[in-house]
Amino acid sequence: MNDIPVSAPGKAFLIGEYAVLEGAPALVAALDVRAVAHRAGNSKRPVSAVVRCAHQRVKGYLEARGEHDIDPPPVVETGGFTMGARKLGLGSSAAVAASVIGYHLTAAGLDPFDPSVREDALSLALAAHAEAQGGGGSGADVAAAVLGGLLHFQDRKTRSVAMPQWAHIGFVDAGAPAVTSRFVAQVKAAAAEQPGAYADAIGTLSAAVDQFLTAFRDSPNPAKSLAGVRAATQTHNEGLRALAAMSGAPIMTPAIETIIAEAQADGLAAKPSGAGGGDLVVVIADSRADLDRFGERLHREHGMALLGDLKIADRGIRAEERVPTNSRLAGFFKLDIEARRQAVAEATGLDVARLSDLDVGALDMHRANHMIENVVGTLELPLAIATNFRINGRDFLVPMCVEEASVVAAASNAAKMIRAGGGFSAHSDPPWMIAQVQLTPAGDDARPDANAAAAAVAEIKDALLGMADAAHPRLVERGGGARDVEVRVVDPAMVVVHILVDCRDAMGANLLNTVAETVAPRLEAVTGWTSGLRILSNLSDRRCSHISARIPPEALAGKGFSGPEVVERIVSASRFAELDPYRATTHNKGIMNGVDAVVLATGNDWRAMEASAHAFAATRESPDGKGCRYGPLAVWRKGEDGWLEGKMSLPTAVGVVGGATRVHPVARLALEILGCTSGHELGQVIAAAGLASNLAACRALATEGIQRGHMSLHARSIALGAGASGAEVEQLAAALVADGEIKAERACALLTELRAAGGGTNPTN
Repeated sequence: MNDIPVSAPGKAFLIGEYAVLEGAPALVAALDVRAVAHRAGNSKRPVSAVVRCAHQRVKGYLEARGEHDIDPPPVVETGGFTMGARKLGLGSSAAVAASVIGYHLTAAGLDPFDPSVREDALSLALAAHAEAQGGGGSGADVAAAVLGGLLHFQDRKTRSVAMPQWAHIGFVDAGAPAVTSRFVAQVKAAAAEQPGAYADAIGTLSAAVDQFLTAFRDSPNPAKSLAGVRAATQTHNEGLRALAAMSGAPIMTPAIETIIAEAQADGLAAKPSGAGGGDLVVVIADSRADLDRFGERLHREHGMALLGDLKIADRGIRAEERVPTNSRLAGFFKLDIEARRQAVAEATGLDVARLSDLDVGALDMHRANHMIENVVGTLELPLAIATNFRINGRDFLVPMCVEEASVVAAASNAAKMIRAGGGFSAHSDPPWMIAQVQLTPAGDDARPDANAAAAAVAEIKDALLGMADAAHPRLVERGGGARDVEVRVVDPAMVVVHILVDCRDAMGANLLNTVAETVAPRLEAVTGWTSGLRILSNLSDRRCSHISARIPPEALAGKGFSGPEVVERIVSASRFAELDPYRATTHNKGIMNGVDAVVLATGNDWRAMEASAHAFAATRESPDGKGCRYGPLAVWRKGEDGWLEGKMSLPTAVGVVGGATRVHPVARLALEILGCTSGHELGQVIAAAGLASNLAACRALATEGIQRGHMSLHARSIALGAGASGAEVEQLAAALVADGEIKAERACALLTELRAAGGGTNPTN
């Protein structure tokens, strides 16, 4: 049996949709959203048509080579191809076919990237995909899935294309799924009735492809190259509009047209990627900063998300080190600690021996002594695993470090409810943080002019950005760096300068402080004012994770309440928090139960997270439009279909490199369990934990009240404090709940009675 998981990437068309079906070239890129095929084991998941066809094709191929011991069809995970329950147009079926082919070839000892095997793998995947889909596609998506990279594709022939160094590419979610086969069928039917109009539209698209390919290459003049690409995409969009007009297919939706118009206003190139109809729009810039600025404005003004972290030209079929995480661990809470560790190891693909870093004393005194000053010991807190989390189609087991009973159980239960609606949808802002420099008048300035000082700073914006980048050249090499300068007059005698810095996967505190120190002397020289504080701001409102969820009413029902009743009660509780800061404070505390637990487990700065979250909650416009007022981070509404809909934006200045995330062994292991490789992904997990915790609290408060579930878990802590051990803990906790008096004195008395009656046997667990 093959134990090596094998994956294949998704795809995105950069240019050439529709025209490629008539023999014109197309440019298609592999993306780092991957379908992963792995051994089915005891899985009872039904085999899809794509998996079945791919399995049969490669089975026949291997048997012809003399191989007869062939594994059954694998399970294929396609996490990342969705936003919540909605599928994105990233070529998941082609990636599934390619991953199954690669899985079986790898099991037979063949390398899918060996030139002697690669062409066969592509032929097999093309045939399997066409069979499963009923034909009709160009095959470009399959070629990208098998071969990877950036491909020039024409008449099923491919050649690799170098990614120009000047190009920075992002994708905007236009908000609606599109069925490519349906659109193509509509266009083909219209072509039969209007051959002349169809030929003209295809001619326009083909001309756009030629223009694009000429401009989309390395150049000493990126601005000129972008101008050529922008003109080509405009021509391509005209061709798509012509196809839409003749066929009636909604290729260019209002959302797509909005994204294109806003990109053009910023001097960027934009066009639908794929069949159109609302899936994705590709946006091309000649700097990462311009792309991120566009994404920030698009989200702020139109509520649309730039998926800027999709990597272009990813590798094709490849072996993976670990299987995708399975967060549905039924009965996990019933297991003992060793069995839980084994379950986590199996669900994540980690060696169970790695979990020994969770043993008491994993943070040795030598390491602790070098982390902070005046060390005399360490403080142990429980670290648990929250289950059931699914974010953008991908499962996560979420480490949580917290002392409060019920937090982990509540988050896991709420995540299960959200999973019933397709899981969490999430996207992130670019990781911009703020370095602040305070300026005050020099001592001899009797009549300071703050506006003149601010204007002087604005004049040297480019110089300040260059100085900030020079302070951290390695950050620039990793794709980060200074992005913008803002000047704020906060008082007639005080000006504050903000340097916005893209910190990539670091939290960024040290580098931001360095930037502030670096630019301060130049600010003094140009303004004649004196620099005061030079430090980061922990209000990371430019670096938010945006999370949402939809829950079917039936998943919320229970405790004598119907699903629709619970929806109404949670919406009312949310409205209470929106109108009353006293309630909003407790509402947000419940969110931070989940947030802080993950931040602490991963070695990030939970004090900064708390400060940023509450400041963010206090600096947004109040629901009544009467200025800023402290309010809830998460809000809940009833959708048109009666489902509960929740959303939250949360500042998440967290990293996966540097600090305790690399020094503390438990923090390192927590990140391994999560499988998070970037700060934005970790931020989304943290926000999901917060929203789940909020849902659990609102549901409990709106139905049976918070005490029943909370106190039953609190009783365990009281039982431990009274001296119970082993099986006595659960017995005493149950007795306390039944007694209704969950207090230390009562626990001691009940424990004495329990032991006197012979019920307490002190077995170890």
